Amino acid sequence: MAEKDNTPIGESEELSVTEVSKEVLDELSVLFGDSSRDDTDVVYDDPTPTDGDATATTNVVPLKPRDETVEDNTPDNVVVIASDIEDDISDLTPAPPDPLIGLSRQGDDVVEISDDVSTMVIDADELDRVVIIDNDTPDPTFEERRRRHERRERLRRVKWVKVAGLVVAAIVFISGVLASPLFAIRRVVFEGVVYTSPETVQKVTEAIKGASVFTVDTAKARAQMLDDPWVAEVRITTDFPGQALVEVAERKPVVWYVGDDEKARVVDDRGHVVAVLDGWPTRYLRVIGTGPSLDAGAVADDVYRAAAQLVLALPDEIRTKVKALELSGGGELAMILKSGTIVRFGPPTGLQNKLIAVVVLFRRQDPATLAVVDVSTGEPTVQLR
Repeated sequence: MAEKDNTPIGESEELSVTEVSKEVLDELSVLFGDSSRDDTDVVYDDPTPTDGDATATTNVVPLKPRDETVEDNTPDNVVVIASDIEDDISDLTPAPPDPLIGLSRQGDDVVEISDDVSTMVIDADELDRVVIIDNDTPDPTFEERRRRHERRERLRRVKWVKVAGLVVAAIVFISGVLASPLFAIRRVVFEGVVYTSPETVQKVTEAIKGASVFTVDTAKARAQMLDDPWVAEVRITTDFPGQALVEVAERKPVVWYVGDDEKARVVDDRGHVVAVLDGWPTRYLRVIGTGPSLDAGAVADDVYRAAAQLVLALPDEIRTKVKALELSGGGELAMILKSGTIVRFGPPTGLQNKLIAVVVLFRRQDPATLAVVDVSTGEPTVQLR
């Protein structure tokens, strides 16, 4: 490179290049987009003014091939660029275009994918590179989509309301049909009724008869039957198209006693008072002594329940010989035979073992020869006549 003049370079100064290769100029033309200039000659302004003349001169530097030599006849005020600069300039390859430049341009080489939120631009020549540009513009379809969503929700709610209404209407309709007189109970049949009062039977019949065979209140009718002291258990069933069956299990009277009011109380095997009679019954064994004046349906003392269970446990060979039972003031139980023999059981506990001892004794010895048999301690003791 030639020496550089120290004179400051002003507006009229010129810079001259003596040797630049055509390839470099082509690359520079591509970079700067100027292809209209002639590649043969390059004109540079000489920055050095001549003596006595303020007008700048113009030098024309012809372009030479890279392998040709140039004579060193350049003036001192001209800067010569060495030919090896093209090696440095040749390394200046065009940088890849900025991905954000020209995105608005759409052509055959660009594929644009857009949605409601952002825009995606894909270069067809560079499919491995995707540029996504956020779009801050409000979505114009948001309100429409929101209204569609709300409309769908309203339609869904209306649908479920209609379904619920149809179900309720169907239930009401079916209930009305089933409760109609077409399926009314016209006949009520009672089974197992012996001692149950006629008033109870009539009340239950009125509660059942005329009601629908599907909707009749059998629980209420059953409760009315159980209010009768003689009824221990009851079951009510309906038979299509118009019949009801009432099955009754009555209590079994076993013994009776006289209360303070001089009325007889009939007691079953569980101690329930099933009837209060003005007269004295003869079909059941009497418990001699005075007991509490209880109403029908009440439960007597445990001693009367024990007496009834003892009578039920008597074997036939002894039951036919029993005249009555006796209850002492201390709550001890005794049995009186028709022959006059007295069997003392003591407190009404362990009656099963005590009765077994009595049965064994009577099978070994005629009870008519015995005056008193005491099994209150568990071991029988006898008094002969």
